[in-house]
Amino acid sequence: MTGSDTDIFDTQFAMNQFSGNQSLLVKILDKFIKQYQHFDTLLKDSIHQQDYSAAKLEVHTVKGVSGNIGLKALHIACKEFEGDLANQTTEHSLDKFLNVLEQTLTLVKNYSAENNGEATADVEPEQDDKAILIAALKRSEFISDSKMKNFGPSLNLSAEKLEELKLAIDNLDYDRALQLLE
Repeated sequence: MTGSDTDIFDTQFAMNQFSGNQSLLVKILDKFIKQYQHFDTLLKDSIHQQDYSAAKLEVHTVKGVSGNIGLKALHIACKEFEGDLANQTTEHSLDKFLNVLEQTLTLVKNYSAENNGEATADVEPEQDDKAILIAALKRSEFISDSKMKNFGPSLNLSAEKLEELKLAIDNLDYDRALQLLE
């Protein structure tokens, strides 16, 4: 992929998404890096096992996340690759998609390193996960069961409240889910 860095990562859009809060943006980007740094392996495994629906769901999730945080090239690549997954024609498009993913991760890592300082080192992971979940719910983003399992332990909710939260999310009642988290 050729083009400027802003074609890959629109930092102005991302800053606007977080109301100018640079520290929060960097935290979210760090979480994105951690969550998707090995996405290529997961995706290749799903395709190798011909589990195109699982691969498509994961790419769809990346599309939503990337679109919400200004990762323009990755968002576009996800849209294109989703279509290929639906048609099960991935032999040429997988490499193209993974190239965009790698470029995006590299650029985001550099941006995060330049703007990080020590801002995220002292943040508790539980607070970070809760903030990420709240932000995703406010954007009406789809939260898969596997993601909820990852969030669950760090939310510091009783088993009853956690089940209520999962039910609200499953029913797409994000307002109720947000009430339970706040």
